[in-house]
Amino acid sequence: MSSHSKRSPALCWARGVLRPVTEFRPQAGDRAFRYGDGVFATMALERGLLLDADAHVERLKASAAAMGLRVPEAVRSPGRLCEILALLGANGSADGVVRVQISAESGGRGYGRAADDSWELVEIHPVPAPRVLTLAILEPNDAPVPALPSVKSCSAVAHVLCARAAARRGAEEAVRVAGGHVLEASASNLFWIHDGVLCTPSASLPLSPGVTRSVVLHVAREAGWEIREAEFDRAALVRAGSAFLTNAVRGVEPVAVLEGSPLEWPPELEALRESVQAARIEGGLPVPS
Repeated sequence: MSSHSKRSPALCWARGVLRPVTEFRPQAGDRAFRYGDGVFATMALERGLLLDADAHVERLKASAAAMGLRVPEAVRSPGRLCEILALLGANGSADGVVRVQISAESGGRGYGRAADDSWELVEIHPVPAPRVLTLAILEPNDAPVPALPSVKSCSAVAHVLCARAAARRGAEEAVRVAGGHVLEASASNLFWIHDGVLCTPSASLPLSPGVTRSVVLHVAREAGWEIREAEFDRAALVRAGSAFLTNAVRGVEPVAVLEGSPLEWPPELEALRESVQAARIEGGLPVPS
């Protein structure tokens, strides 16, 4: 953020209007607020670059289409989104977490929605502090699978319960298990190394294959890694010598402890992490001055 924006009230963009965050209130009938009838995207802003912007906007559009929602003009393209971020105070050195939400328009009581009308909310949040990542593996009934796992909807109770289950286990994150297969954490995709092979649960499983996951797979293939995308059971993950999670905000995040056992973080994985972040930076879209 610029020095001026630091002295000014934090801003958001809501319903086509720039306003202080403290002045924005959802209406009581807003369907994302009332029913989770909306979608969202979370992106990283690093040194004034919006990372993986094209992929995130396309995924936002796909999620909106799956929910039968129109995408407002303000967030329909990465370029327009970056213009809004500039209005919110981002500049060429800004770091932050960008959250874009599309909500179905306000309506009367009841689940039925007659139209695809929607409105947008764009916010910039601080970057989370680094953490020592401890990871637990849940039992099948500890957390439910999202009803629409590939859609980033505002109805995120399955992810909330996964995060709560991790906290009950005394871990920062937890891996959801269903049908005998390990899936993903509450807000991250899962990778691990076994016998030199980079393993990750198949996208055909009920999980949300994220944009950063795709970048990791592309960069790893280019670097000559052997990759296995498959259906893995709990035992396969427990045998891991190293593991990491991926999401848009934290990038590649090493797992320090898995199920109470410390894991290694070898130089080849650090090199992969650096290459993934370099690729994301190289493809980042600059916020206009």
